[in-house]
Amino acid sequence: MTEGVHIPLGLPGSGRQRYAAAMTLYQAGVISEAALEVYRICSPLDCQDPLALLRERALDVPPGEHHD
Repeated sequence: MTEGVHIPLGLPGSGRQRYAAAMTLYQAGVISEAALEVYRICSPLDCQDPLALLRERALDVPPGEHHD
């Protein structure tokens, strides 16, 4: 279920794919609305890692996130 938020950075359209996956996680109650907002902010920027912003805002990282 969390694979989509782990799409490698920099691939064309990957930011929007991560956001779509995050929306699914939000609807399933896996991530918070605040975490979903981070993915929305990062969605047009394929190279921006949402993990940094999640950590900066002290939000939970979706299960399986491991890259730095």
